[in-house]
Amino acid sequence: MHPPKLLSSTPRKLLLSALFIVFAVAVAHAQNAPDTPLPPPAIQIIPQPKKLTPTGETFPLGGGVRVVLADNNSEDDRFAAQDFIDDVGATAGVALAPSKRTGRGGRGVILVGPVEHPQVRAELARAGLSLPESANAEGYLVSVSRDGAVVAGRTAAGIFYGMQTLKQLVRGAGATAHIQGARIADWPTMRWRGVSDDISRGPVPTVEYVKRQLRTMSFYKLNMHSFYMEHTFASASHPLIAPAGGSLTPAEIRELAAYARRLHIELVPQQQTFGHLHKALKLEKYNALSEVPYGDMLSPQQMDSYNLVADWYRELNELFPGQFFHIGADETFELGQGQSREAVRTRGVGTVYFEHLRRVRELLRPYNRRLMFWGDIALNHPELMSSVPRDMIVMNWDYEGRDSFAARIKPFKDAGLEQFVCPGVQNWNQIFPNLETADANIRNFVRDGQAAGASGMLNTQWDDDGESLFETTWYAVALGAAASWQDAPLDAVVFGRNFDWSHFRSDGERFTQAMRALGGVNKLLAVGSTHDLFWRGPFNASFIEERVRPLSERTKQMRLSVEEAAETLLRDGRHARRNRQTIDAMLFAAQRFDHMGRRMQLVEQFSRDYWDAYLHLGERRRVQRLRRYTSPIYNGLREMAEELSVLKQGYREQWLRENRPYWLDSILARYDLAVAVWLARSKALDEALREYNETSVLPSPDEFGLGARPAAEQEP
Repeated sequence: MHPPKLLSSTPRKLLLSALFIVFAVAVAHAQNAPDTPLPPPAIQIIPQPKKLTPTGETFPLGGGVRVVLADNNSEDDRFAAQDFIDDVGATAGVALAPSKRTGRGGRGVILVGPVEHPQVRAELARAGLSLPESANAEGYLVSVSRDGAVVAGRTAAGIFYGMQTLKQLVRGAGATAHIQGARIADWPTMRWRGVSDDISRGPVPTVEYVKRQLRTMSFYKLNMHSFYMEHTFASASHPLIAPAGGSLTPAEIRELAAYARRLHIELVPQQQTFGHLHKALKLEKYNALSEVPYGDMLSPQQMDSYNLVADWYRELNELFPGQFFHIGADETFELGQGQSREAVRTRGVGTVYFEHLRRVRELLRPYNRRLMFWGDIALNHPELMSSVPRDMIVMNWDYEGRDSFAARIKPFKDAGLEQFVCPGVQNWNQIFPNLETADANIRNFVRDGQAAGASGMLNTQWDDDGESLFETTWYAVALGAAASWQDAPLDAVVFGRNFDWSHFRSDGERFTQAMRALGGVNKLLAVGSTHDLFWRGPFNASFIEERVRPLSERTKQMRLSVEEAAETLLRDGRHARRNRQTIDAMLFAAQRFDHMGRRMQLVEQFSRDYWDAYLHLGERRRVQRLRRYTSPIYNGLREMAEELSVLKQGYREQWLRENRPYWLDSILARYDLAVAVWLARSKALDEALREYNETSVLPSPDEFGLGARPAAEQEP
């Protein structure tokens, strides 16, 4: 036999080159082909289920998929099914409809019902799913295969929560819409998971916005919402106290209570009974009940103090169904300073305080409610905690970003008292919540509360300066929901990775990153209150020397950070298929931060340039630079007024998306005053330079409030 002929080197090279080109083209075609399968997206759910097994399958939502109720007579299940259908229609563009056919699963069906229903039980057995005995009544099961899905729970609440999870499993839109395949068994770690909303320091939400709050909270499986009220309950017995247009009426409460019940949320009235009642006690009619004249707290020495409490709660009992009353009783700083001075002197402030708690408990005993009270005063008197009735619940609040809250929790646990841990969303006195502190406060407090057997978590939102917007708090609200539902510790990185999908139905982490940028301004600038910094008088020596100059480089970094966040929101906000209102609130916060930073930069430049002119009065061209049409100072002063006018309108729009008009004008007046400051300073500069043309003298920098001579201008 003859050996095969070998190709010469040149033909071999040509052949190899041709093969390489063919291979490269094939690879490129495979990479760019539209039908090339991509790895399935990760399953992203807040709160994370306790047991989740992805199957890799998908259940298409086209082709006549039916939502079938195992129990067609269950109004609760029908509501949960319709809630899911509405969400899929809004976020995925798919029109589903509930089927009137009952009790059967199968191909192309989403079966919804109780775990004990025979057909549901059969479908669950086929999937190998069951709830452990340790799971509580809010537990649920979800099974999704290529052929269909089943959502089941021991109770209507469990079924509803299963449907909230199913919402987050829906991917794609239109013809590509599908449900991710998974087997899930889930239940909450903490029995009660709630939010306390301050409606007494200015903002009073509309009924429609409260419904939005309740819907979004239920999506995250929260089951308690408490209205914090000082004077904003429109009581028929005491009509003078509640402001017109700025209170919850009985009819509104009835409507909201019915709405909350459908979402498996317990509405808890939180009517103060001791401190924080100045808005009532400033009235002459009620001043006699005040511990000190026109003060902040009811005097325990007056029987009519308890008559007022009795009247309020008699009405509240008729309006709020449920098992809890929250009687407040925090921060009673005036106790012993007025009418109760002698009682406190002889028996002690702690004894008088706890006597008040017991009197209120006896007063409200006929309503058969569990009474909650804020725990800050009791914490100062651990030796007297044994006198607190065992059926009362301590609402243990602490808003610091601590590594451990064990020392805060232990006294109540040792006293055998049931307690809720009450962290905070860190929105008070802030343009945007301080997420650096909120993250540590919420995660660690709830973690330690779980370890100590706390029965619930109540995440608090406060409006101390009457200006904060609730819409900016959803990240921290959802964080509290996840921390209290899941077993501790909660992984903040995983939560952040999932938040974009859960809250905005958007892939990636762009909106979470924007939130973190906005929520990190406090840390970046090393300030406690960003509202304080925003409203601080700019022409003030201490402001310039203690804040503006030391923060110069950080202010620049802050502006770059919030502008990047704003750019993301402007460019990509349309991709949010859920909660776009949150995007708008974030964008407005970014604009306020950017204005705040620019203002600080302008004041610093004004101080520097004016001092330069003042030290060189003989150089007329140098001085006149302050007034040129192109001058950053002369024009910048008016520019600040213009920006504030725009922000004023933006704030008005954001406010009215959440709240009643009540109180709004008092906030808008702050913008008007700030505008006037900048315009007045612009006019003063104009007049100073006109005077300079005649006298060659300028007012001292002190008269303009420009601080001490900048370091760069100091003599060598």
